[in-house]
Amino acid sequence: MDPAHFYIYEKLQPEQLRLCRFIRNGANLSAVLETFSADESPPYCALSYTWSSDHPGANDSWPLHIGEKRLPVLGSLKAFVQALRATGVLLNGTWWWIDSICINQADMQERSQQVEHMRQIYSDAHKVIVWLGPPSDDSDHALDFIHFLNGVDAARLNRETLRGILLQKKHRESWTALKHFFLRRWWSRIWTIQEFVIPSDVSFWCGPRKLARDSVFTALIMADRCGAPDFTDSPAFIHAWHRRRAWLLYKPICEPGHTSGLSLAALAAYFANNEATDDRDRLYGLYGLGTENHGLEISYALTVDEVYLRFAQSFITRHKSLDIIGFASLFVASPGSSLPSWAPDWRTKVKPFVVPLMTSQTATQYLGNLRPSTLFGDGVEPLSYSATGSRTAECSFEGYALRVQGYMIDVIDGLAGTRNSDLIQSSAEHSFESGRALSSTEILTSICRCLVLDRHDRYMRRAMPTKQFYHDFMELCILGLMPVAKGWVEPRFNEWFRFTRDLRFQGRSLADHVHNCDDGGIYPTAVQDDYIQDSFYGRFFDCVERMSLRVMTSRNGRIGMVPEKAMKGDSICLLLGCSVPLVLRVSGPKGQFTVVGECFLDGCMYGEALGPEDAPIETFHIV
Repeated sequence: MDPAHFYIYEKLQPEQLRLCRFIRNGANLSAVLETFSADESPPYCALSYTWSSDHPGANDSWPLHIGEKRLPVLGSLKAFVQALRATGVLLNGTWWWIDSICINQADMQERSQQVEHMRQIYSDAHKVIVWLGPPSDDSDHALDFIHFLNGVDAARLNRETLRGILLQKKHRESWTALKHFFLRRWWSRIWTIQEFVIPSDVSFWCGPRKLARDSVFTALIMADRCGAPDFTDSPAFIHAWHRRRAWLLYKPICEPGHTSGLSLAALAAYFANNEATDDRDRLYGLYGLGTENHGLEISYALTVDEVYLRFAQSFITRHKSLDIIGFASLFVASPGSSLPSWAPDWRTKVKPFVVPLMTSQTATQYLGNLRPSTLFGDGVEPLSYSATGSRTAECSFEGYALRVQGYMIDVIDGLAGTRNSDLIQSSAEHSFESGRALSSTEILTSICRCLVLDRHDRYMRRAMPTKQFYHDFMELCILGLMPVAKGWVEPRFNEWFRFTRDLRFQGRSLADHVHNCDDGGIYPTAVQDDYIQDSFYGRFFDCVERMSLRVMTSRNGRIGMVPEKAMKGDSICLLLGCSVPLVLRVSGPKGQFTVVGECFLDGCMYGEALGPEDAPIETFHIV
């Protein structure tokens, strides 16, 4: 195409948007592009789609005529335009907002400005069309099955009856077709999440056929209720289910007077496994969903590393908090990255979890988690870790380094074994500040508290019920000592006990302490289902399996939980402005450290380890 014939966009002002309308022009498809004030635009439909396609030849651009000029248009839009033509709505005068057409992609400033308005663009749209692509061999089968699942839902059957119907052999091909439907590229893209969640009216198009968003939701719920094999544990289901969770959370926070929100950091962590062509969009693509965006600067003139570094810096500056540092232990710098150890690298793929860190606690409004919307406003006042009390961050940025104020309170000594790491035996002469040795009951209670991070529920709102959880913990440990444990104890706890039984706490192994407290009256009654989230086993499974934490002992005899990558000799520090202790590792010259991750340190989570206000404070240079 001759460059002289290319369409040249007029400058778009920050509070404006362009809309497109298709018109007849002989054999060619033409369009009109007009600029409107964002607050005074005509009714329009917005399109949600993917820029690339898996269909052969679908990525070749094609010319859209605008007046006497031509605009190269993404090949993935050609099939959508054909679908519009087939349904008779291509030339009916509808105004469309299609990002690749309505945003000058060559203008970095315009792209940045329009990203800031995505929430308004999609919330103001009269309707949003999700284009999943042309039909495939089994897409009609999948759509028919979705309608069938909606019919089954209307019957209001119990779970047992539901499983009896939906898990019949005759439906296997239907579940496979449904899996293929949710494996379409659109479901895994980061940009399409907010395009799915924000609008009030969303319609899915797959070729010429259409589906309502509620119909898709119902199909997902039916699959979850019956536990469809090879589907509910697949990426196909997980990507779609996560979108539903985000929608359920977004809907109530938009209501007047609602005080809870969605933080951009929590969203970025939860959707870490989604795909993005431009890694800056791992933050930018969720910006419209966040009610707290931590002062993120949107600029496509910045590199990926600059975006992530500035995001971490703006979080710390805005909230006077270092809680963002915990994410850096999960989202570690990718190969070739220049990011320091304290800044999360959102390119790193991490298995999503609604509460990935202790700093994701419900009580922290500016960070928080993706807890169910049913827990909003239920009257529960959530507990809060506050290892440094009410003291805020005292820090400064020196290039890529972070200088912070705090206290080094202990050093890791012993570490429980894991699937990937050997047990590291404690070697220090343990002595608590009280000067007395703890009883086996006190030590086991502390270990139990550590294994659940002193919380009753996954969303970290309520304190551990000591009597109930200690009973279940002791029961499982005692059973773990028996030869028949394999049949009575769930494999994950049995494995943990095997890895930990020889670790010494105040000179005696875990197994010795359990023997010492065994009164012979334990019977197998403990709940051992990780789906029961407010049980000891459910919390244990969250912390050990999903959060990958391991038990440790310190030189001063404290007991805690640390990341699996923690090592003997790592420092346990209280950094002002961080709600939980952090594990730091000496790196390079004296005074330089790198971040290892969060630490639960029993007896130090609520300011107990803080000295008086005039106590000597240390400066940590974190790189």
